[in-house]
Amino acid sequence: MARYIKQGNRIIRRRGCHPQLEHSAPGYGPVRSKGWFMTVLVHGLFLLSRPLQPVMYFHGGRQVWAVLLLLLMVFSGPLQTAAAKAGKENMSLAAGMAVNKAQSLMAEEKPDQALAVLTRYSKKQGEKVHHYIDFLSGICHTEMGQTGPAAAAFQQAVEKQPDLSAAWLNLARCRYELGQMAEAARAFETGYDTSEKKQALHLFYAAACHFQAGTPGAALTVFERLMAAHPEAVTLEWKQTLVNILFALKKFQKALPWLEELAAETKGDTRRQWQEMLLYQYLSLKMKNKALAYARYLTRTHPEDPAWWKALAHVHLTDNRFEKALAAMLGYSYLTPLTREESRLVADLYLSCNIPLSAALQYQTWLAEHGDTLSEKQVLERIRIISRAWLSAGNPDQALAWVQKGLKKSSDPDLLRIKEYVLRNQKKQLSHN
Repeated sequence: MARYIKQGNRIIRRRGCHPQLEHSAPGYGPVRSKGWFMTVLVHGLFLLSRPLQPVMYFHGGRQVWAVLLLLLMVFSGPLQTAAAKAGKENMSLAAGMAVNKAQSLMAEEKPDQALAVLTRYSKKQGEKVHHYIDFLSGICHTEMGQTGPAAAAFQQAVEKQPDLSAAWLNLARCRYELGQMAEAARAFETGYDTSEKKQALHLFYAAACHFQAGTPGAALTVFERLMAAHPEAVTLEWKQTLVNILFALKKFQKALPWLEELAAETKGDTRRQWQEMLLYQYLSLKMKNKALAYARYLTRTHPEDPAWWKALAHVHLTDNRFEKALAAMLGYSYLTPLTREESRLVADLYLSCNIPLSAALQYQTWLAEHGDTLSEKQVLERIRIISRAWLSAGNPDQALAWVQKGLKKSSDPDLLRIKEYVLRNQKKQLSHN
């Protein structure tokens, strides 16, 4: 049984059949498309299938996570442009017959044959080809995956009919597919400007393409236009792109309110990335009080996450609050094994906080685990620190034992002085006894 029946000049789907896209060209019969990647645009119905790629930036040696979302560029609903209306009035009978034949072939999923019909007609007409023929040729090329020829056809259509928004938007998709980001951005903007129904999405794509073209200034101009015209349409995902743009322009202070919103409102791993970036920006912008308050907030709300304890330690270290930094690092050490550098930092903090016994033990553990990777000079340096730590802890015997270990490797003057000091004090104690 046929899935479609003709009713007047329309094709109607039989009950129980899967719905398809159904539209008619300006006065020249029906066209329907099927398949997951059919790109049929009549009166401006079109699907743009390739997503914008994610972009990642780096600043100050730190990775800045800000992603342009993978976007499925789908625009639906007929765009009733002035150009489309004019097509019905100005198209000749011969052109209309060619369009009708081409649409019938496209409905049968034969875009190559449809293109052949349009091409034969165009050759006969020379330079007098109606813009709608160029437009429909672009659709045929798109269906066949011929992006370059499709772009050329859409370009011809907009040159003949500059307010044909559907052609501009399809041209924008083609330019994007070809990696021509600046041209894609301009086409998206013009498609937006010439549309009767302004869609915020088109301006967003224009800004994203400007950004990928390496012109963040132009991207910001378009984005500010987007926010002024469609404030309610700006999603969290779009704000991520805005932060990327502002970072590329080094407008970190201006990005801060958006960054704070993203850190508060996004979900999952993405939220954590924005939180890290926000904390880093507070530190970079020397907003110490905000950085400290935010780091404390993160450890309270996510006490199981070791990264926030380490971040809190870093915030304290920037202001030389060694005891609080040590406490944060100890909290961090309970949640995850310390790396070589982190273990050394804890030992240094113990010493800075005048806790020499813990410092000596921590240094000993560190040297036992990593001594094989050190040069003799570095080993002697660690031994000197351990010896002094034991002296400060009131254990001269351990200090002397470590001095002897060091002197077996080298007659180090500092170690000799520590030895002399320990032995002299031991003699004094014996004489007093």
